[in-house]
Order: sequence, then C-alpha cells, then structure tokens
Amino acid sequence: MHCFPCYDVRQYTVQIGEAMATAALDRKTSRIDLRMTDEQKRQIETAASLAGASISQWSLSHLLESAQQTITDQATVRLSEESFDEFARALDQQANLVFTEFAQGKTRWEG
Repeated sequence: MHCFPCYDVRQYTVQIGEAMATAALDRKTSRIDLRMTDEQKRQIETAASLAGASISQWSLSHLLESAQQTITDQATVRLSEESFDEFARALDQQANLVFTEFAQGKTRWEG
C-alpha cells in the first residue's frame, strides 16, 4: 500500500509540536468551553490526576494529539498497489501529453 500526503502536513506537525513545547511560556488568551455529563467530567478529572496534570493541561495535550492525528489522516491518501500503479500511469500519460504539446509548439520569439 502506498501513502502520500495531498499537501505538506509537516508544517502542522511542527506547529502543533511547538505549541505543546511552548505551552507553558505562551500567554493563553483563547478558550474552549465544553458541555459534558458529570460522569465524563469525573473520568477526565481522574485521568488528569493519574497523569499528574491539571485538567486543562491534560485536556489540551489530548486535544492537540487528536487534532494532529485528524489533520494527518485527512491529508493522506492511501492507495492499493494496483490503484497506485494506475494513478502513476495516468500522471505519466498527462505529463507526456503536455511535454509533447510543448515540444511541438512555437516559442514567443519564433512568432
């Protein structure tokens, strides 16, 4: 199976990694309010406590991990071997056609 990004996700990975690494240094001015059941809140509080983190630290860390994974998943196309070969042939055919038309054409200075 071949995987390749539709666009460069490294930029997002770096930005999220930097955000996590510098979270303690940045002045936090944005908020997200979440509604949840009492049981969901207890689970989050327990997980944060077991991890030795505040609820905000634990939640932000897990939200950023999930965001990064979603961005990566949406930016990656997975093809079977057969589909990849077909895709590569289609690209080659289009490239050959464009090159042939270009090579047969006249330049601006040729009039």
